[in-house]
Amino acid sequence: MALGRSDPRPTVSLEEGAPPGAARCPACGGPLFVWIETDGWGPREDQIVDRCENCGLVVGRETVPTPDGAAAQLFGEAGAHDGNGHGGGSVVVRAANAASLQAWLGAENWAAMRPGDRTLKPTPKAAGLLAARRGLALGRIRHLVVPGMAAMWQTLLNLLTFHRDFASEAISGRLRPGSGRGRAAYAIDVLVTILAATPTAILAVLLEGGAVLARRGGVIELRAAPG
Repeated sequence: MALGRSDPRPTVSLEEGAPPGAARCPACGGPLFVWIETDGWGPREDQIVDRCENCGLVVGRETVPTPDGAAAQLFGEAGAHDGNGHGGGSVVVRAANAASLQAWLGAENWAAMRPGDRTLKPTPKAAGLLAARRGLALGRIRHLVVPGMAAMWQTLLNLLTFHRDFASEAISGRLRPGSGRGRAAYAIDVLVTILAATPTAILAVLLEGGAVLARRGGVIELRAAPG
């Protein structure tokens, strides 16, 4: 007696599922798909953010760089060849990890998605592919504990407030009571930030500590050297 269906369910490849004319991932060349759409309190926040379902790289819809541009954005001039064909030296860079627990938990409220920030967010896999484009070999990847906990803390606060990065935006003067989503939302964010600061900090330590142990920390340090 048959216990189940013998024929496999039909599957759709990433290429088949991609919308017509989809932008290509600068790291692996796969199609990019919409990940989140931020609807904030001003043009600095409103944007569509794409993600590559193959390597995990995250990039703004309007700011998808070329492969070489993405590699330069992440690694600077390291590995670039001069006019005599000589490559550059090694490099150590810090980046937000798109394969992190906080990226999954926060989505549009992820602390790395700061208002006005249009830089790409790599995963370790995407970083390795971009490093190779500059003749670099990616070495040991460190998951930074303290920066990661700070980013997780801000992500958790963003889940509770009307405005992303409320405290820093208010302190800098970019966000005022009469702007953004209104005076009532501003006042609520002040109260929520004060009351939730300590409990979210404790939770951030626990969550990010576990994420680092699982190699899913929010901030990674990439070491690359000529391969």
